[in-house]
Amino acid sequence: MKNIVYSRVDDRLVHGQVMTAWVQTTGANCVVIIDNQVAKDTFLQMVMKQSMPGKIKLEVLTIEQAVDYLSKDDPKLKLFVLVKTPNVVLELVEKGVNFQSLGVGGMGAKPERSPLYRNISASEDEKAALVKLQEKGLDVFFQVTPDTNKVQLSSVL
Repeated sequence: MKNIVYSRVDDRLVHGQVMTAWVQTTGANCVVIIDNQVAKDTFLQMVMKQSMPGKIKLEVLTIEQAVDYLSKDDPKLKLFVLVKTPNVVLELVEKGVNFQSLGVGGMGAKPERSPLYRNISASEDEKAALVKLQEKGLDVFFQVTPDTNKVQLSSVL
């Protein structure tokens, strides 16, 4: 899709850094969260929508809804796509959604995860998904904030 301006893995989803730094840096006017559980949680969606600046639209979609939504090209929309894990992006790519790149920024420590880069942790399954995405032609990189350098996946794994 031509109007995806940035795709990011951040398991915190909408938070201050996304709203103040990433959305401004990318020029996005719509944040698209793709997460099956969050798409069913109307209370969490309400909280997230209230935290969005008035000029920024928020869409919360299941993976299936996202396949349809991201296949449409609306030149007025500049989409900032947020997912909790790279596995979601891999599933979308395998269903025909076109991503050019994937920035990995926030994947916190969990029992099944081990440290990968700085404060970013990943499970073996998530690491495999990142590698598969790179093999499929995506530019996969780590970038914690917009003002830090990109670190390519190949230099971490």
